[in-house]
Amino acid sequence: MKFLFRQAAKNLVRHGKKNILHILIGVLTVLILDIYAGNMDSTKKQLTELPEVLTITARISTLNGSRSEGMAIREERMMGVRESAYVKDPVFTVRLKFGFGAFAIEEYKEKLNHFGIGTNVPEGVSGMKREEIIWLDGVDEEILATTQKVCLLDATLLEERGLSLGDDVTWTLFYYRYATEGNEVFIDPLVTDRYQIVGCMQIEDYQGEWIVPEVIVPLDYMREAYHSQGIAFFADSGSFVVKDPFQLNDLKAQMHGELGFLPVITRARERADGNALTIMDEAFIRSAETLSRNLALLKGMLPFLTAIIIFIGYLCSYLSLQSRWEEYALMRSLGTGQSRSFFLLLGETAFVEAAACVLGSLAAAVFLRPAVRVLALSGTMFFLAFLAGAAMAILALHRLSVMEMLTKKE
Repeated sequence: MKFLFRQAAKNLVRHGKKNILHILIGVLTVLILDIYAGNMDSTKKQLTELPEVLTITARISTLNGSRSEGMAIREERMMGVRESAYVKDPVFTVRLKFGFGAFAIEEYKEKLNHFGIGTNVPEGVSGMKREEIIWLDGVDEEILATTQKVCLLDATLLEERGLSLGDDVTWTLFYYRYATEGNEVFIDPLVTDRYQIVGCMQIEDYQGEWIVPEVIVPLDYMREAYHSQGIAFFADSGSFVVKDPFQLNDLKAQMHGELGFLPVITRARERADGNALTIMDEAFIRSAETLSRNLALLKGMLPFLTAIIIFIGYLCSYLSLQSRWEEYALMRSLGTGQSRSFFLLLGETAFVEAAACVLGSLAAAVFLRPAVRVLALSGTMFFLAFLAGAAMAILALHRLSVMEMLTKKE
């Protein structure tokens, strides 16, 4: 083994000019591979991070798509969406009308004069920002996802009534009922109860289709209030974010198969049922398909690049060995076996290409700044493929007879 190393080192020095040329070829090849591997790594990263860049949202609407608020979404559909493993950040609301204190139904025209909603998150109020809410100490937006008897009031209403955070207030609630067909809306009594004021809000840029809500109560408390009165619960609006866009087909199968949501049919008759689902996935699908095609193209180039590097390794080694036939024949005639001579020549090539690998990777690190895994991938690919080509050239040399090489002029 020591002899092989000593002999390989001597040969490297003796054929220095050729080795420098091999190193330059190797450095250039490594740089090209770094660019290729960097593009592949970047494409993979973009594809992986695409769900964070392009969020897919979905909104429930009437069948003809004319309404996404002020409709009737069945409770089982709403709960199916909220409990789905493919959904995150579901937002549902129910429209309500409020009156201070307890009063007879006949007095609703004079007493029932405040609009509000039940929702499970602050985003249920379109355009309201979380920083526009002041919470009671120890309370935050998570209380809207509970069944507690609490409410948030508009800051102006709170001041007009002389109320403060933490106070209790009695509300009489009426709910909206929508005609099966057409746009007719009815309002019916629901419940009278006492609520703690846990927050106040001041909405500066309301973007909803309805009147700005002055009161907000937890959605699930409202569901229980409906149930306690023997009234079927319907949500007024609903939307959500797709948890994993790469499971989009599974989500659609669940939404359409299990929950019975339909695609929007613009020619459908006007009905209040919230039974259509629109998933805004066009931009994501288009981007994902483009990135997937690019990644497949880059992966498809890998065998061709490997073959080219093997050929370069074979050609460089073959041309280099052309001038060393006599040296090789003398070494063989002096008793050096085929295996030993093979590993001697291959070792020389390995030293040269290892140097090319290191220099090429350093140059790439300075000028291209790829990830470490990119440098490792391209360097390993170059070294193994080039060495495979060199081994083929050396094996081809072994097929020639020693006598033929000794008699052949250089």
